[in-house]
Amino acid sequence: MWEPNPSHQYPEKAEAYWLKQAEEVTGLQAEEALERMTSSVSELSDLFTIDRPAGHFPDYFKDPTLLTAYGVFFLPQSFVRTAFALSYALDFRRWKCTNPTPRILDIGSGPGSCGVSTAHQLLQRGIKKVELIGVDKSPSALAGFESFAQKVLGNKATISTRVGDASHPQNWPSGTYDIVIAGLVMNEMKQLSDKDLVSWIQEVKKHLHPEGLLLIIEPALRHTSERLQRLSDHLARSAIITRIGPDLDDHPCPQLAQGQHWSHEVRRWQIPPSVDYVNRKLHRDLREIRFSYAAFSNQSCAPIPPRARRIVSDIQIIKGLIRLIAVYQGQCEMIEIATRGHSKHEVKLLAARLERGDVIAHQQEHAPKIRLSSFADLEVIYAAHDHTST
Repeated sequence: MWEPNPSHQYPEKAEAYWLKQAEEVTGLQAEEALERMTSSVSELSDLFTIDRPAGHFPDYFKDPTLLTAYGVFFLPQSFVRTAFALSYALDFRRWKCTNPTPRILDIGSGPGSCGVSTAHQLLQRGIKKVELIGVDKSPSALAGFESFAQKVLGNKATISTRVGDASHPQNWPSGTYDIVIAGLVMNEMKQLSDKDLVSWIQEVKKHLHPEGLLLIIEPALRHTSERLQRLSDHLARSAIITRIGPDLDDHPCPQLAQGQHWSHEVRRWQIPPSVDYVNRKLHRDLREIRFSYAAFSNQSCAPIPPRARRIVSDIQIIKGLIRLIAVYQGQCEMIEIATRGHSKHEVKLLAARLERGDVIAHQQEHAPKIRLSSFADLEVIYAAHDHTST
């Protein structure tokens, strides 16, 4: 049975904060307040999808009800996405912060989902104090950022904000940062071409410590994921900054070249009670969170184990087999694992040990199609849900 790692769980303090906000904006209590939030969550959901504007997004954070609806329903998902992406860099690539008091810059922060998640995870891992700076063009979002961060992080964090546009790094706070995180920011910078994004990264790098970590997190939609992958592949073959994940090497993504599928993560998570309650009427499939991301650092990180492959497909169960697709040295590889002798329940448990984005290995030579005689022939090098790694 899968159990969430504590660093991937949405903190109870965060849950309590947004529930209290819902109670204050509605004048109702507990579940009644969440019930009232449902229509606003639905309004935001439509804004992010079917009613998405062609130009700039309106500042929906100006409306306290919409800000709270975002905090109740959407913020927890981005909080946990960030935790998964950061865990890869920390636990698999062994990136280490050289500053005893890490400075974190959250670009396009909104009310704090990514930056607060980053700071929270560092504190969970033994860091005593962090400095967290949020940048957003919405003053209302930044007010929410400061309040939310203070509630979750307490006196272990120095928190500040700056009104600024994510697409204009020259207007951000001065100095260098140990971690720069841009969550769902490229998705809002549609006006930037692929070439413009490279220039943007060069500007971002000026704000990054020489051994700092840059995390970019985007929705798992095809166009957003492919846009990030094009940027990541370009940076991987240039000398601008070193890619450390989730791709295992500097080879261009074969899925991008093929144009049939796109690289993204699919991770199980523990749905927070407030999200679960609001979703009773929305009926969104929230059993898993999906996102794409890229991690960069010029720090000398842990080497990739030989024969390592990254799973880039959902895990399929077909008659007598578990099937998945992995990428190895810039090439796709279909892997089939024989499940003869196992009951249906046992096969489901075996398949549940793997997720899209995990790193695995086997002893066979690379081929477009590999058949393994049993699950024992597959080594799980890194699985995000339990930090299995070599």
